[in-house]
Amino acid sequence: MNTGKNNTRRNRNIGTTKQGHGQNNKFEIPTHTSSSNFKVYFEDLKNYRSVERIVKGYLITFLVEETRKGCIHASTVDDINHVLQNVPAADLGDLPLIILRQPKRKEEIINPAWGRYIYYAEIDKHYGSAISLEAIDLSKPSRWSKSLSPDEQVELERLKDDGHSIETTKRHHLISATLESVRATQLYRTLLHELGHHVDRMRDEELFETKTSKDKEIFAHKYADELRENLKQKGIFPFERIFDIEGLEADKLRVVDFGAIEQVIDVSAK
Repeated sequence: MNTGKNNTRRNRNIGTTKQGHGQNNKFEIPTHTSSSNFKVYFEDLKNYRSVERIVKGYLITFLVEETRKGCIHASTVDDINHVLQNVPAADLGDLPLIILRQPKRKEEIINPAWGRYIYYAEIDKHYGSAISLEAIDLSKPSRWSKSLSPDEQVELERLKDDGHSIETTKRHHLISATLESVRATQLYRTLLHELGHHVDRMRDEELFETKTSKDKEIFAHKYADELRENLKQKGIFPFERIFDIEGLEADKLRVVDFGAIEQVIDVSAK
């Protein structure tokens, strides 16, 4: 169905201060340019595998990038697929890509994120709107200043609710994560929040582009909160991690990318 949107049009804020370029950049995250191509750093995937799923009648391609030693993808493809199978079908229109991405070390310092919504991505033959979830290094606690804005304080409380361990020192909040706490944050909150941005944009692209960042965040938070509560009431949230060794092998995905070595040992020992 033709929605009237031009999905090949680049976000006008890419590379500007509205998207964070030039802010807090002691050193920059590079973009990749050529005379015929403009690639943003989060489109630059290395050694990835693609997996396809049919979700509510839509073909969605999962791009799974290999992780760096010590990093994991907390949610499996089947975890994410299970969530998407239980959201309104109309909200998945024009969303062909889900990306499980390994951020570079420089990105983890300058612009750490649980995930992001990408208006339009081009990754080899794959293109379109995308939701990206980042691989996480569980061995490195996050360090937050004790001087937090009201929104940051709310987010800190959300992280506590997700199961992250918060230690407060004289100058910082140290946030330590586990596989399950990261999974709770990314699967039950980040994924739904970024889907909220997608829904907001789908409903009225021109209006979306005129909204302030704060208004976009308000909509995405409201969408995610309402959908999460609905899925909890239906008994869909929370659910056990879907880790299927045979399924991973069939999809040609690496077990180590999902931080599940202990589960492999347990299964092979039976």
